Amino acid sequence: MSKVSKLVKSSDGCEIFAEGAGNLEGPTIIMVHGLGSSTVVFNNLFKDDQLLSKVRYDMRSHGRSGRPVDQSDYSSPKFAADFMAVAEGFNRKKPYVLGWSLGGTVATDVCAQCPAGYVSGIIYVSALPYIGAIMVDLGKQCLKNLHPRLLSQDVADALKARIDFVDSTINDCNASNWDDRLLWVGAFSHLNANDVLNAMSRQQDPEPLFAAGRQGLRLLHLYGDADQQLDNVVAETQVSQHFINKRVVVIKGGGHALFYEFQGQVVEEVLAFVTQ
Repeated sequence: MSKVSKLVKSSDGCEIFAEGAGNLEGPTIIMVHGLGSSTVVFNNLFKDDQLLSKVRYDMRSHGRSGRPVDQSDYSSPKFAADFMAVAEGFNRKKPYVLGWSLGGTVATDVCAQCPAGYVSGIIYVSALPYIGAIMVDLGKQCLKNLHPRLLSQDVADALKARIDFVDSTINDCNASNWDDRLLWVGAFSHLNANDVLNAMSRQQDPEPLFAAGRQGLRLLHLYGDADQQLDNVVAETQVSQHFINKRVVVIKGGGHALFYEFQGQVVEEVLAFVTQ
């Protein structure tokens, strides 16, 4: 399956790196990565030919996308505009948004800022649904301990924190996936403390997300019961309950990078969801 890479311009001129593969027939999945990562985390998923139409992109301040300095450049409308620029740059109509970890917050931006019905559904994979009060209960102690270190001005500890962060996403890190681990650590090392802060700082109102769920927007919520970073039951209880049209799947032994460790099961669930 051929792949097309391009830089699309968001509404404020920020360049967003994106890649697309597949045809325009059938449902498209737009994949959004987590904090400190980039499109590279979806390398294996992107090669899966069962997913016939897919797009992935680097969020602003990540990967090959633009890195504005000011916190005002990281508002909810701008994240929604980035998503729209990617969808329209690849001429994908009514896509599904698949958000992993921090990438899950983009669905909240879309529901708040984009026209009604802009997406066909939301796929949460070990996701943070929105930036706000939910983070207090959702984040496990592992993540809470890492947060200040990711912002540290101590170069050595900041780098070690990025390594520890990646290691906490993959439960079974061994020789077979060592190259991927190094790739993920490299992606996070690209971000400085200001980038991390900006990525986590925007104000989000979850009510439009909840309202969309009550109005029938479809949701697939996937998570593992061995996630080291997030207590995903919190997201299920506080967010998924608002969706009248949902499917929640808990994968036994699944860690934070669920799509990576249990790719077959995740793809099976995603395919069933988008073709339903």
